[in-house]
Amino acid sequence: MSIWRKTEQRALSTSIDPYQITSRPYFANYSGEIVNETNAFASSAVMAAVTILADCIAVMPLELMTDKGGRTEKLPTPSVLIKPNETQTTFEFIHQLVCMMALHGSAYIWAPSNAGELPAEMRNIHPLQVKGLMQTDTGEMAYQIGNEKYSLNEVRALHWVIFPNQKKGLSPLEVQRNTIGMGIAMDRFLAQFYGEGATPSSVLESDSSLTPEQASILRDSWEDAHHKRRRPAVLTNGLKWRSITTSAADMQMIEHRESIIRDIARAYRIPLHLIVGSGGDSQTYQNVEMAGINFVRYTLLPWMRRIEDAISEMLPVTQKVRFNADEFQRADLTTRVNAQRIQIESGTLSPNEARQQENKEPYIGGDVFYSPTQAQGGKLVTTGVDKLKPL
Repeated sequence: MSIWRKTEQRALSTSIDPYQITSRPYFANYSGEIVNETNAFASSAVMAAVTILADCIAVMPLELMTDKGGRTEKLPTPSVLIKPNETQTTFEFIHQLVCMMALHGSAYIWAPSNAGELPAEMRNIHPLQVKGLMQTDTGEMAYQIGNEKYSLNEVRALHWVIFPNQKKGLSPLEVQRNTIGMGIAMDRFLAQFYGEGATPSSVLESDSSLTPEQASILRDSWEDAHHKRRRPAVLTNGLKWRSITTSAADMQMIEHRESIIRDIARAYRIPLHLIVGSGGDSQTYQNVEMAGINFVRYTLLPWMRRIEDAISEMLPVTQKVRFNADEFQRADLTTRVNAQRIQIESGTLSPNEARQQENKEPYIGGDVFYSPTQAQGGKLVTTGVDKLKPL
């Protein structure tokens, strides 16, 4: 298959503008560091932000749904959503898809199918292999991948942010190359600083001139007497001990590294506490349920919807896929039980439906709905069962 064959490698700088506006980078990078999909993961903040997006979305069950009589009904999961291709599970496929979109701003799915049928398989195409959307000789639009052209029925594109008349979405790596590059440069500087170990932990000062032999004896004697010991030191002949502490400039560098982490978290809309960032996260959650709801609503949902829409376009018209995010929005046991009890007493939920939410088997008579009003004697009045049958 031509998509998967080895492509030509060209010796082009990674700073060439991908949007073909100028030969210079469209987004500046003054750090002097090359930022690409590989070394960007040298930044722990980028690795944490991208992987938490990919991990959280990939663990959600991808369910096949259909509309019947105005109701959404869950269908058995087809094999292509269990194992999209011969080498990947659904988790690996979705994880890779989110990573490509989070790094490059665009992701592409190759999924050939006949009209009205499920695709036989789905594969991710690396965004750097896609030259863009162009018009063929017959007037149809197609994606240029290598030397081949693939129709819109074979390839689906997902974009993070895309402007009108652009071929690809904005790449977070390109937009944030200056911020990510600064983080990489600081990590490299600190690693060299502490790795080379040119700065001593302390200094012994003397007003007298010392020969190299005397200085060596004095240093060794000090280490023998005080290494890993907290014994009082006795200094004579004007000898003074001075500790080497971190300078204000070094402290500012550490604070600036934390600000870079906050900038990257802000770009991906990741709560700082999820990537163990310090400071700046003023969001307060009342409980675990609200934390999950806010994370899904403001961070994960837009990514989920892009994937759902792209895959749903490949399915028959009456079918669609949806991620099940219930586990992220699941309340604690006491809250769930109280909410279910109120819904059962108000007639909006049957006992068996409540048991299904807790992954428990139904019981005979549990499909009955109750009236919101109490009957005499404190017993709930039944209003019947849900008799709407699947079409």
